[in-house]
Amino acid sequence: MVSFDLNEDELSSAGIAVKNIVAKLDLDIEFDLSYLSSEIPRSSYEPEQYPSLVFRPSGLSTVLVTRSGKLLFTGADSIENLRDTYRRISDELEGIGVDDVGRAEEIEIVNVVSTFELPSNVDLNYLSVTLGLENIEYEPEQFPGLVYRIENGLVVLIFSSGKVVVTGAESSSEILDAVNTIRELISD
Repeated sequence: MVSFDLNEDELSSAGIAVKNIVAKLDLDIEFDLSYLSSEIPRSSYEPEQYPSLVFRPSGLSTVLVTRSGKLLFTGADSIENLRDTYRRISDELEGIGVDDVGRAEEIEIVNVVSTFELPSNVDLNYLSVTLGLENIEYEPEQFPGLVYRIENGLVVLIFSSGKVVVTGAESSSEILDAVNTIRELISD
């Protein structure tokens, strides 16, 4: 089945919660989205509003289906949810005669949003000075958190309450590295 470099047990034991997994699968098939919308329950296609078909299976994450055959999975909070969503959309597509629905192994994680809590509140004014201006954005009048950009492309949102959000990761190791970096910065 789906094999991702995302070890949810390892993250959980480090106090990290996965909030959203975004993944993609390219079927390389031209779809008639109006037809798909009429045949697949719990889907909608409103090209004036959004150019993709939106499939929202009950209790699962959302799948955006493009005309060129790309599937974008969003809203999964676990690999199991992502697997179940893939099974549902592939069953629906096979049910209306689409022969090649790809393989779960071809699904690629493109972004994982995760959160964790620091043990205490954070002085964001002090932190913004100590981290240096080149990697941070902190405008409390505009946004209540400090935005810290890590060299590998990840973005970390740090709030004064101690809540931290990590975005842009594709693997457990990237998330753990970001969390360890933040914990070290805050403890210094």
